[in-house]
Amino acid sequence: MDIIKPDLKDVDKIKSIVDEFARKRDILPRSAEDIAERIREFAVVKFKGEVIAISSLRLYYPFLAEVRTIAVKKEHQGKGLAKSLIEYELKEAERLRIEKVFALTFQLEFFKKMGFELIDKKQLPQKKIWEDCVKCPFFPDCKEEAVIISLNKR
Repeated sequence: MDIIKPDLKDVDKIKSIVDEFARKRDILPRSAEDIAERIREFAVVKFKGEVIAISSLRLYYPFLAEVRTIAVKKEHQGKGLAKSLIEYELKEAERLRIEKVFALTFQLEFFKKMGFELIDKKQLPQKKIWEDCVKCPFFPDCKEEAVIISLNKR
């Protein structure tokens, strides 16, 4: 199964996965319009023509990005797809000469195994807080951990 860049015909399939995980409060809900506007940020894994896993890479300036919206359909979990998607996004960040990539996660140990380090959420860009976090049902009592990886140390 290859990781590819989606097109606009994949928006509803991506949204379906986002909705599934947003109901469980594992990721933030996103509208179809938001997904379409940010389609170039996404990467997907397809199996038999169906989107089964997603991720996205949001760019911040200067030289910072966030890996986000990581989700794998339940029946395809345990196959290393989330790890592969994160690696794909980190390679894309390296290609763009991004220096650091952060994530907010409930899966701290998973990210630590991939080389991410725990940081204080106060180190996150204010744009992240005001565009995403304020929309979260857990704000301001977020239980997610902030992690970061320096790409020049990989």
